[in-house]
Amino acid sequence: MASALNDVKDEELALLVEKYGEPVVHKFVADFLRFECELVKRTESKGRLHDITCFIRRDDGLFVVIQKPQYARTGIYRAPSGGATPGEPLEDAAIREMYEETGLTVELTHFVLDLRLDVVCKDRTIPWRSLVFMARPVDGEMKPVDTREIFDVTTMNREQLVGEVAKLMEDSGWGGFKYRAFLTREFFKRVDELNI
Repeated sequence: MASALNDVKDEELALLVEKYGEPVVHKFVADFLRFECELVKRTESKGRLHDITCFIRRDDGLFVVIQKPQYARTGIYRAPSGGATPGEPLEDAAIREMYEETGLTVELTHFVLDLRLDVVCKDRTIPWRSLVFMARPVDGEMKPVDTREIFDVTTMNREQLVGEVAKLMEDSGWGGFKYRAFLTREFFKRVDELNI
């Protein structure tokens, strides 16, 4: 059964908590620009109101980040994310999406955040949910497989992500980026609390 919040099944979420730990739950509200709302509505029409975001930490401590074509010249990179197709287990979706976006096969290590976002559009507010994990690469070459969706993949350190990149996101005027800046900072706060 899907939770009242969206299309994430409570039973599946409970299994992820059992396997990867209890995430911190946060709420965020963001005014989305018209084109951002259209993207969310398109995803909603396919039966999805969630994403799975993975901060992939390499052995050298750097994080694998992606850039999409629509923000290729902004200097903005972020943790890769994607969603499960109907009937696809969330963990399988996370591994598939990370491979498609980064070329890496990953292993989830910690369930860090369960974020609920109110996407505020002119006509209505859409409930979104982000399940945020720490992951580690186990195989592959860092190179996007889905080159239509992903423009670039690189690595950044924590300071870049919570500092200059988060500031670029907040200054962009995009609601989605304001949310991603919040998500990134909260992720690293929780990582410190867990000492992982």
